[in-house]
Amino acid sequence: MSDKAELALVSDFLAECLPFDSLDPQTLEDVARQLRIKYVRRHHRFSAMDGDGLYILRSGVVDEQQESGLLQRFESGESFSLNGHSRDGEVTQSRYFVAIEDCLIYRLPDDALRSLRRQHRHIDRFFHARSERLLRRAARFRGQPSFLMQPVTSVMSQQPLEVAPETSIAQTAQAMTERRVSSAFVTRDETLLGIVTDRDLRSRVLALGLSPDQTVASIMTENPCALASDATLFDAVLEMTNRGVHHLPVLGEAQQLLGVLTTSDVNVAREDDPIYFVQRVSRLSSLTALQEQLARLPNLFRQWVEADTPVTQITQMTTAVSDALTRRLIDLAEQSLGPAPCDYCWLGFGSQARGEQLLGGDQDNGLLIDNSATDDDMAWFAKLADFVCAGLNDCGYDYCPGDVMAKSEKWRKRAADWEAMVDGWMTSPSASAVMHISIFFDLRAIAGSRSLAEALQQHMLAHSQRNTIFLAALAENVLASSPPLSMFGRFLLERSGEHQHSLDLKKRGVLPVIELARLHSLANGIPAVNTHKRLQALARAGQMSLADSRNLEDAFTLINGIRLQQQAAQIAAGDEPDNYCDPRQLTRLQRSHLKQAFRVVHQAEDIIKLRYRAGN
Repeated sequence: MSDKAELALVSDFLAECLPFDSLDPQTLEDVARQLRIKYVRRHHRFSAMDGDGLYILRSGVVDEQQESGLLQRFESGESFSLNGHSRDGEVTQSRYFVAIEDCLIYRLPDDALRSLRRQHRHIDRFFHARSERLLRRAARFRGQPSFLMQPVTSVMSQQPLEVAPETSIAQTAQAMTERRVSSAFVTRDETLLGIVTDRDLRSRVLALGLSPDQTVASIMTENPCALASDATLFDAVLEMTNRGVHHLPVLGEAQQLLGVLTTSDVNVAREDDPIYFVQRVSRLSSLTALQEQLARLPNLFRQWVEADTPVTQITQMTTAVSDALTRRLIDLAEQSLGPAPCDYCWLGFGSQARGEQLLGGDQDNGLLIDNSATDDDMAWFAKLADFVCAGLNDCGYDYCPGDVMAKSEKWRKRAADWEAMVDGWMTSPSASAVMHISIFFDLRAIAGSRSLAEALQQHMLAHSQRNTIFLAALAENVLASSPPLSMFGRFLLERSGEHQHSLDLKKRGVLPVIELARLHSLANGIPAVNTHKRLQALARAGQMSLADSRNLEDAFTLINGIRLQQQAAQIAAGDEPDNYCDPRQLTRLQRSHLKQAFRVVHQAEDIIKLRYRAGN
């Protein structure tokens, strides 16, 4: 292949194909030069006559089959090999490849492929690795959530006040007043000579009775500590702390003055730090102030996503915000109603309990009250629940459409009544009971007496382990929300409604993994609630292989990651975030990773069918 225009097109195509996406442009062009173009008709069965090496599908569909049926399907951008370089590293003579459509194929000869693998270790690892390991690499994000990792140039004050060395102290002070700044930089020919601050005017001029007619150079701090333009806020805070200064000039590559970073700039940047955000929620004293603070969460969420913050950290931080808001509303309610008449625990259900909250969700909560509560006491708790649920709704956590909230009497009970209700669900696991169980069995103490919640959870685990009918009912519920991938490896899209031609990444993506992990955990008495922790605990207990546990974790992370990216893009566009994704808007690599994640979940569901259905 030699035509330059065609080489560029092929190189661009390879740049979106695994594993070539990791190669530099020159290497991609070298690979493109060695490709051979092949066209095959539908029903063509590949053999050694087609040539050795790696087959990269430019268009069309190829199935890998064996006597028992379809093994996997390859589409545009995917690759396969007839001579052992398949992606899972397995070679089986009974396997063969058949074109399901007319196909245009790029073939990289075997000697060229071997040379590429020798030169690039990560390419060699790719062809030795199983597909699940590819999914793991795609799912493991790098990122740094701390505000301290921002570059100083993103938060510094630009266009700092500059004065010449011969400028008088009086003129400098007047310029600082007019510009409303607390520092001035003494420069000549764009070279920084020194700095003068408000403190210098007080301690070096007024305190010593120095004449304001003297030059500013006489009181400046010469050769002040400065920051390079690629420094982070962490570097700045460290310098400020070690040197006891409040102003740091920022210099460019030519040592020219670009800006100044002050402690005030650092404090403004700190407001976007998740820890600071949560702390502030915990201190606000009115519903209006809480509403104003929570209104900032969507943009903060978008910043976390755009900074490649790991998915699990984003969900934990978002959950920490809702936890802090709930506790603050409870504090405000108790200030109004007086202290609680007896012990109680405010329960979070669902994603809040698991520490997996994103944006756009409604509230799921309940009140667990000590058995000593009287009827008058229950009236106090009703008022508490009304206040907190209304406050959550006002701050963006909508009322639950199914009324699973503490303000509903059904979800506000004494401990004995909670246990009786749970026992009833497990004894007669109707469709509605299974729905309630799927919400309620993910619970966590948000505020109040944790011992009450722990006792209730132990009661549930003790009863669920021995109840095969209950577990079978839960298994049916798990299998009802299978990932949207056909047996031929195509996405199954919503067929009608507002989100036609889209994937529901919550209901059909992350929810199946959540329910798989919950079912296995309840069956084995594992108290963890977070999905990652459940999968890890199952592996430690020997109830799930380490490979299956990690594969499900990676699938869960990857699907949630795409969901996060979609929501961040919606926020940036001024839209309300939801859980739907049009796969046509994803890159080829994202579609490939998403399909592999769905396949992992399908395989895990096969185990559910064998282990739990029909009460086995």
